[in-house]
Amino acid sequence: MTDSAPFDPLNSFVHNWTAMALAPQKLWQSINSGWSFGNIIVNENNSSAPQTEQAIVAQESYGRQIGKLLDAVDTLAQRQPDWTNMDSLKAAVDLKVKVDGVKLDMAVRRIDQLRGDLELLRTTGQTDHYNASVAALRQLLTDLPETKG
Repeated sequence: MTDSAPFDPLNSFVHNWTAMALAPQKLWQSINSGWSFGNIIVNENNSSAPQTEQAIVAQESYGRQIGKLLDAVDTLAQRQPDWTNMDSLKAAVDLKVKVDGVKLDMAVRRIDQLRGDLELLRTTGQTDHYNASVAALRQLLTDLPETKG
C-alpha cells in the first residue's frame, strides 16, 4: 500500500522540527487569584479584599504597620500606672524593646557593611567611586542635626 499524498518538504520539515522542539507547544499558567509577600499568601480564603490589602501593603509594609501599632501600644501601656503588673501590657513593652534592639543591631551591621564597601572601593582602585561616596557621606553627616547629650 502506498501513500497517495504528494511529498511536501516544507510540511515534513515543520513536522520534524516541532517534534524536536525543546519549548512546550502549549503554554498555560494557572491564575492565582491572590498574591504573596515572602511566605505570606493573601487570597480569598484569608482576606475579604486581597486587592485592597495588596494596595495597602504597597503603601505601608506589614512591618511599618505593626511598628506603628507597637509604638502606640507601648506609649499607651506605659501611661498606665500598673502596666508592669499586667502581663499583656508588659509583654507589649518587652516586644517593643526587642524590636528596637534588632533595629539598632541592623543599623550597626549596615554601617559596618558600608565601611567594608568603601574599603573595597579604595583598595581596588575605584578612586572616583570612592571619592564620590565619601563626599556624599560627608555632606550627609554635615546636614544631620547635632545630638544632645
